[in-house]
Amino acid sequence: MKTRAAGVALMLGLSAVALTGCVNPVEELISTTVEDAIEGATGVDVDTGDGASVPDGFPASVPLPNQDPIVAASIDGGYSVSYSLASASEAEALIDEMKARFTTESETDIGGLKAWSFTDGEWTIAVTVIEDDATTQMVYVVVPAGS
Repeated sequence: MKTRAAGVALMLGLSAVALTGCVNPVEELISTTVEDAIEGATGVDVDTGDGASVPDGFPASVPLPNQDPIVAASIDGGYSVSYSLASASEAEALIDEMKARFTTESETDIGGLKAWSFTDGEWTIAVTVIEDDATTQMVYVVVPAGS
């Protein structure tokens, strides 16, 4: 259980780092090196930047933006994917779709940060939307229900 909690915390941390802005070529090289180090040391499968993709096994029932993630990670059957969206309305439409498909367990709104927890009995899906004047970021953490 501690391994799963540590993995989820790591996925959240990676997502937060990715949401800090664009990546230049030097940062991309560092990112790849860090990716390899994390994967080697922890067994967490991490993709960042260009070429990041939704991890194999990610539940198809979870609606995602129609673009590649900026960070994706998987460990022990849990997943995290992060997106930089063109608009807040795109995030709102995805949240509406989540509400239609899943049971909403919790909802929090503290201004520029909104968070939801959903379940379908098989998966628990935490979604965070971070908005500011220039960007909208959306982070999903998906773990087996009861984890």
